[in-house]
Amino acid sequence: MNNYEKLLAEKAKNDELLRARLDVQGDHGHHYEEVVERNGVTWINHSIATNIELTWAALYDVPGPVLLIIGGKDGAKNPEKIEGLVAEKVDTIICLGTAHWKYFNAFLDSAAMIVQASGLAEAVDFAAILVNERIKTVLFAPGCPGSDPLENYRNRGNSFRKLIKEKFEK
Repeated sequence: MNNYEKLLAEKAKNDELLRARLDVQGDHGHHYEEVVERNGVTWINHSIATNIELTWAALYDVPGPVLLIIGGKDGAKNPEKIEGLVAEKVDTIICLGTAHWKYFNAFLDSAAMIVQASGLAEAVDFAAILVNERIKTVLFAPGCPGSDPLENYRNRGNSFRKLIKEKFEK
């Protein structure tokens, strides 16, 4: 099996995982939700990406170059699994949460810039500043579950949407 065939097999496996998650949870609102388009950049809420495989699937499907907002309180397990795709499509990474060091270690040689944000509001502010003429997509795909019942993917996605709308729809 060549690299392209391996990539397609991985994509099919991750798409099936996402379809199963959406069918069980019945919530398509945080799945590739285009929140806003400004100056040729599409801001996408994909907070349903509660593991690194779903972040991989989101990255695969969006146009690049990408500014990726990833992470949460405990961070993604095995972020190095998406290192190849990050090297191919991601320009800038904004890391959330206490495990930001995982992303710095995994993507140090892959992304042009990696920064840490103290929370989602700061990540959105940083993204608005760091977007440049190369970036086509700002993607919020945490790659990890919420750390408590109040911080599930729905709440994170709703917060992201609200922050974006407040920033761009004044």
